[in-house]
Parts: sequence; C-alpha cells; structure tokens
Amino acid sequence: VLKEMAAYTFRYRSLQLHAFIKAFDGPDENKLEHAVRATGADNEIVLFTINAVAKVRYMLEVSGKKIPSQMIKNKLLRNFIDTFRNEFGDPFINRAQAFLQAVKQQVKAEFPTHYFYRTNEVIEEARSLGAGIIIPHPEQFWPVLLAEYDVDGIEVWNPQSRRYTNFLISILSQKNGALERGKRKLLPLMGDDTHMGEKIKEPAAQDADKAQREIGLQETWDEMEIKKKLILAKMTNVDIIREYRDRIS
Repeated sequence: VLKEMAAYTFRYRSLQLHAFIKAFDGPDENKLEHAVRATGADNEIVLFTINAVAKVRYMLEVSGKKIPSQMIKNKLLRNFIDTFRNEFGDPFINRAQAFLQAVKQQVKAEFPTHYFYRTNEVIEEARSLGAGIIIPHPEQFWPVLLAEYDVDGIEVWNPQSRRYTNFLISILSQKNGALERGKRKLLPLMGDDTHMGEKIKEPAAQDADKAQREIGLQETWDEMEIKKKLILAKMTNVDIIREYRDRIS
C-alpha cells in the first residue's frame, strides 16, 4: 500500500512538469508577466527560457517513452537550462533560473492539494513497516506542529530555514516534558539529510553545500546558542543522532 501511495505521489511530479511547460506555451501569459515583474527579467532572458522549455517539450514528445520515469519531474527544466552555463555564463543562466523559478512557484501554488493522500494515512502505512518519520521545514506549515501526528521529530534548522530554530527546540522540549512515561521523545534535527541527488552529479554541477552534507555533521550543532538550548532540553548531538540511528536501523 505504501509503495502505491509513493508511486501515486511520484506521478504528481510528472503532472506538475507538464503544467510547468504549459505555462510557457499556453494562451494565459499571466504567469510569465508575474515572473517578469518579480525577477526583473528582460526580454532576452524571457525568450531564452521560453526556447529552452520548448526544446524540452519537443524532446519529451519525440523520446518521452524512452526516458526513465524518475526524470519526468519539474527539475528537468532547471537541469536542462544549467547545461548552457558554459555557453552563456553563470550570470545570464542564474537570471534565467530565477525567472524559471518564479514561474514554477505559481504553477505549484495552483496545483490541487486534493491530489495527495492525507498525511495521517501515509504515516499509518509507513509506521506499519517500522519507518521513522521526520517533519522537514515545519516553519512553513505551522499546523503540522498542532496536529499531533505520530512522528519521530522535526527539522529545527535547515540552510533554507533558520529563523525559528531556537523556538522549535523549545517547543520540542515542552512536548517531551509532557510525554507519558515510556513514550518516545521527539528529536530535533539540523538539516541532517544526505542529498543523494547532489552527490551523484558531476562535481562541477553539484551544489557544494548540499553535496557535502552528512547526517549529524552540520556545523549548526556546534553553535553555542543552539548547544545551550539543547542542554536545557536535556539533549546532545551525540544522543540525538544515536537515537535517530537506532530508530531507523
């Protein structure tokens, strides 16, 4: 059941890619105009991006059946445009990527959320197989902290989201203090993922920060203020990572 849930959700990426491409080709130009205003993209950037997207659309039409299904996702457009860096230079491509990202955000915002399974349904199936569950970027959807989902912990720090780290550690500490005896504590994690997608790219194409990231080795663990917060919460880096490892082994 969990595999089918994952496959169903995976197909969302394919559907979103086609919606993404359509935004550059359809009669509704609002998304492009909004992205131009948001990024300051000039006509050269807009035309380059439209042409690059058109090339991807053509390649999908001609060879789509030969392409591995895991490649049919919205990052395909970003990755394709990156292949032009040697020809056009980083400043130009970075501006094109910013314009592309602005369009992507509008497409994602309009994608129907009813497409997905309910969160508790996925958690239930994952738990039945002994899976561990961590909530990433909780500051982007506060209701998840109030939902009392059956999870192992939350990501309290991430390179893209650092604003509420201390607050989130305090929340976990309060929740753990109110747990009944024998209940497992919630674990705070500091962007502790391995970004395998970055690690398998050629070095020149990697995001160096993500490619070097390893579980339990974020520099944030050693920041004095955060270490103090963890001590007050009766936690340490070593204990948290050991518990994390034990739960998923």
